[in-house]
Amino acid sequence: MHGPLGPRLNIARIFDQEYSNKLARIYNQIDFENNVNTDEPQDNLGYLGIPAWYRDKVANLKQISDKDFINVIRQNNRLKEIMWIIGTIDKDHNGYVTKNELDDIMKLHYKEQLGECDLYPIINRFSSISNKILIDYKKFRQWI
Repeated sequence: MHGPLGPRLNIARIFDQEYSNKLARIYNQIDFENNVNTDEPQDNLGYLGIPAWYRDKVANLKQISDKDFINVIRQNNRLKEIMWIIGTIDKDHNGYVTKNELDDIMKLHYKEQLGECDLYPIINRFSSISNKILIDYKKFRQWI
């Protein structure tokens, strides 16, 4: 684009990128695990398509440590299958699935080891800043 003084350059995008980088650094410092409230939006169906009351039937879920969770996956690595399923769910390839979908998928593939475990404390770390229901599954995979 040329103006009366010569070529014009729109630098607004440069400032937008700088602002986005600053926000990303701030958001990366937030600990989501401790910010889960009962008034958070819910994904009632998840991967299985079963309503929310299905989850209420599972009482007294066991806590699982990060180390134990990763050991379960290392003993019988099914991440390739899990990522394929997630890819079929993520039709628009935005990099997100819901926390209930990821919980369901992990418990389907590791039923004996994770079926009675509360995976939300682990999964919630990878929540989207703008929508707590959505989990960045690529960051989840990298963490593993």
